[in-house]
Amino acid sequence: MKACCNEESTKLYLVLPLLGLLGYDYTNPYEVYPEHAADFDPKQPKKIDFAILRDGQPVVAIECKKVGADLADARGQLRAYYNALVTTKLAILTNGILFEFFVDSADPNLMDEEPFLTIDLENVSRNGAPPEVLEALAQVTKANFNPETVAELAHIELVKRRLRTCLVEEAKTPSEDFCRFLLQRAGLKNVRKGAIERHYASMVKAAFEDALVLPVVQRLRSEANSKQGGKVSDLPQIDRVVTTERELAIVNYVRRRLAFLVSEEMLFNAIERIDYKDYIGKLVVYYDKERKGRLFDFIEGRDGFDKFIFAEPYSEIVTNNILDIDEPLQAIFTARVRDIGSPQSSARLAQIVA
Repeated sequence: MKACCNEESTKLYLVLPLLGLLGYDYTNPYEVYPEHAADFDPKQPKKIDFAILRDGQPVVAIECKKVGADLADARGQLRAYYNALVTTKLAILTNGILFEFFVDSADPNLMDEEPFLTIDLENVSRNGAPPEVLEALAQVTKANFNPETVAELAHIELVKRRLRTCLVEEAKTPSEDFCRFLLQRAGLKNVRKGAIERHYASMVKAAFEDALVLPVVQRLRSEANSKQGGKVSDLPQIDRVVTTERELAIVNYVRRRLAFLVSEEMLFNAIERIDYKDYIGKLVVYYDKERKGRLFDFIEGRDGFDKFIFAEPYSEIVTNNILDIDEPLQAIFTARVRDIGSPQSSARLAQIVA
């Protein structure tokens, strides 16, 4: 990637190989056409870096920038090209590492303001790609590309993203309107604004978190029961380890809290791979692999103060306020996900585009 220090090397060594991976023959000018005219005024022609053609008409417009370039600054340029090429149904903006995919889901022939799909190849190489990203990417391959299907997929993804953003914001800081909506559903009407701010907003937040966590709690209890059955029952009773309700609550908190703390989709999807192992005197919480993916050791305190043992630079935290572990939890979880990654997803990507 260091060798791709300009736009042309980025096109040649990073963009064209990905087009080939998606099934497009970039050696055929009747399929992938470079420097395609894209302007309303033929007297002042502007050109898109690549146009993928179907029956001689451009259906995909691709604008390339050099590695490291900020794509946000180039979205307006791509939008102008997209709007000029009326047969185009998909636009791709890339710097060779980041690939942003756009359609016109809001208004016909007017490119959306935000991409429905963003792929970071560095993250994919380290951590693999989430299943939903692989499924979306499969729809833009040559074999599967259908403008109507991609437009519908884009609309669904954009709406889901906006809804998730709204829900996360409401869960962190419930608005007055949201509180009133839920309180009315609970049979409480005409609640004063002051009462919402002083009392009900915190209730709504707690109820929201409990509702999101309930399926996780059920799964944790099921896992705990399975771990205490079978072979465990055959061990001598003197050494038998029993996971306490407090320890399960800590694991439950970690999964729930990280869902609010992380912002990257890749990290959000990785939360389901958080697990734990109980030992006599401590509980180990880890991501994917116990040794390499260890997040912290938990030692339950009898006086209300629990001990959390993190790796450096955080070390031990003794507290009766679990919010005190948010910063090290987020930092170490992010580091573990980036270190371990998800090779299974990379293999699946190769299968889809093969």
